[in-house]
Amino acid sequence: MNEMANINDRRMKVSEVAEALGLSQDKVYRSAKELFPGAFSTGKTAYLDEAQVTALKYNLRKTAEVMAAPKTSLEKALLIRQAMQFQQEIIEGLQEENAELKNKIEADRPKVELAERALLSEDVLSLDTTAKSLKLPYGVIKFAARLREMAILKEHPKNIPYQQYVNQGYFVVDNVVRDCGGVDRVFPTARVTPKGLAWLSGMREKLAA
Repeated sequence: MNEMANINDRRMKVSEVAEALGLSQDKVYRSAKELFPGAFSTGKTAYLDEAQVTALKYNLRKTAEVMAAPKTSLEKALLIRQAMQFQQEIIEGLQEENAELKNKIEADRPKVELAERALLSEDVLSLDTTAKSLKLPYGVIKFAARLREMAILKEHPKNIPYQQYVNQGYFVVDNVVRDCGGVDRVFPTARVTPKGLAWLSGMREKLAA
């Protein structure tokens, strides 16, 4: 008797199942009758045991998935087209953002270069001062010649560092204005940065030879 009572305690009315699942009682009742034909007697309260409730929930979920799935080739094609269109919109959006970012980088490049140049130009040294700082046994003319021999400075334009050494932060090139017979002319002039001075100090013996 107690065993029967426990079994009955685990049974649920169709109305209770419907409320628990958030579905209409009619929908749950029709689905249950399809799954368990003859299980409900006319005029009596319909009950479902635990196994029946589990089976009913699974069936209702699968039915919802089938209803949501595209049924025809046309529906599938439309869904694929919508997915591809959505993907294309995302790609175009990213490309637009990327283009805007590139434009901003290009627009800000002069400011960035100016800031970098200002940092590098602080405490930069002339070739003459650099030669004296390295305590070389000769003056600036031979110092420049040695740097040209070592392919650090160019022959033409004379005494201008190769770009790789500028990129590495060893030199900067300033434009110096000089009076040439009453006419101002601009001459590019190499300057050594603190980083460049430390780099040349490591080659002092080779430079002094």
